[in-house]
Amino acid sequence: MQPNHPIIMSNCILVPTDFSKNASHAFDYAIILAKKEKAKILLLHAYHITYITPDVPADFMAIEIENAEKTAIKKMKFLVEKIKHENLECEVFLRQDMAVDLILEVAKDRHPDFIVIGTTGASGLEEIIMGNITATVIAKAKCPVIAVPKKASFKHIKHITYATDYLVSDLYALKKLVEIAKLFNATITVVHISGELLTHESEEEFMNKFKAKVRKKIKYDDIAYKLIYGRNFINTLEEYILHESSDLLAMSTHLQSIYDKIFGKSNTKKMSYHSTIPFLAFHHKKESVIFI
Repeated sequence: MQPNHPIIMSNCILVPTDFSKNASHAFDYAIILAKKEKAKILLLHAYHITYITPDVPADFMAIEIENAEKTAIKKMKFLVEKIKHENLECEVFLRQDMAVDLILEVAKDRHPDFIVIGTTGASGLEEIIMGNITATVIAKAKCPVIAVPKKASFKHIKHITYATDYLVSDLYALKKLVEIAKLFNATITVVHISGELLTHESEEEFMNKFKAKVRKKIKYDDIAYKLIYGRNFINTLEEYILHESSDLLAMSTHLQSIYDKIFGKSNTKKMSYHSTIPFLAFHHKKESVIFI
């Protein structure tokens, strides 16, 4: 069971970047969040040289690594200046390493409030590479991860959608989510998507029990609750988000439940890659437990 103590912000946000346009989009989103939270930006870049053949001369490899580092330093300086221009503190993590490894290492050491990372809606190799990094970070990071899609628009966060399966970790996630909502005076709508296996009466009963649990533990006036009926989880949720003009989608990721629904290999339309709004994933390391 998740801890019941109050959520404490560590006042820093980890922002990985590969200097692409999509990473720049996530960077801009992180700046907005950091200004609201008055948080420090932990800017991270991992450079890695890959060779097709192992017979590359050591001198040539050293030159390539040195050039990659110089290029990264130059680009990082530009981003650091943008951060300072916003009157925010910044700390840089730059190293030859695999991106996921460095992200997880820094996250474990510094305990950021969030990791803000870009995703891509592109097809082919670009989606496979960027998608795997984002999905792996979401699965393994212990802190919440905000995946910012390529087509996400930047506006005031007014409406946050939280998708629930009535699980224990949802309470912890909602406590953390309320801290974000307070920064923007936003409304949270807790939605449950029913696959219509149960009767409407049973679904209403489950939702009411869950609502009572949340209200007992969380004090925030702007939380609404809604049942949605639909056989396809992804399509139903996306339709709701578009119809209600949600600004942020959040959920607790369970490796054998909601996570599989979104990132499973059987899904050709992965929400984190194709959504037009940021996706906030709260990590849940234990087995899923029904809350009600």
